[in-house]
Amino acid sequence: MKLLKQGDRVLYETVGVCQVKNVSTLDFLKQDRLYYSICPVFQKDTVIYVPVDNEKVKMRPVMSKEEAEEFISELPQIEGIQAENDKERFQMYKQMLFSGDRREWAAMIKGLRTLQKKRMEKGARLAVRDQEGMRTAQKLLHEELAAALEILPEQVPAYIQEKLYALGESLQN
Repeated sequence: MKLLKQGDRVLYETVGVCQVKNVSTLDFLKQDRLYYSICPVFQKDTVIYVPVDNEKVKMRPVMSKEEAEEFISELPQIEGIQAENDKERFQMYKQMLFSGDRREWAAMIKGLRTLQKKRMEKGARLAVRDQEGMRTAQKLLHEELAAALEILPEQVPAYIQEKLYALGESLQN
């Protein structure tokens, strides 16, 4: 990834959408290594320092408005991913969350919604880890779409439904 500059918005690991506040050395570390100072956009009073040269960090630019619109139009074609084995599902979903791939998040959300429906039919609930995984995937996806579309994350579900309705589509899950 090219060097980011002040004001750039990125998706940072499972934190969500962040904005680069500064690119500099950190005085309190007494070294010449460059760091990004990034702040979560939808969470106040937090600063994260990320070494510019750290290859292990999952950080990528936020999608553009055009990419967001295209992604929304493709949502009905994304298949939900499921695994019946709880342990296997947890590991798979954990990898999907850290992938930074919005299509994987959508597949995960759809898969968990299907599982939730099946469990509800049997009078059971979704496991706590699955609920947390779905919340995290929704948070990441909604934040990125919100940043791209310049709306609030809580407005994203209605925006998606409206756009898909206009296209004659719907989300089954």
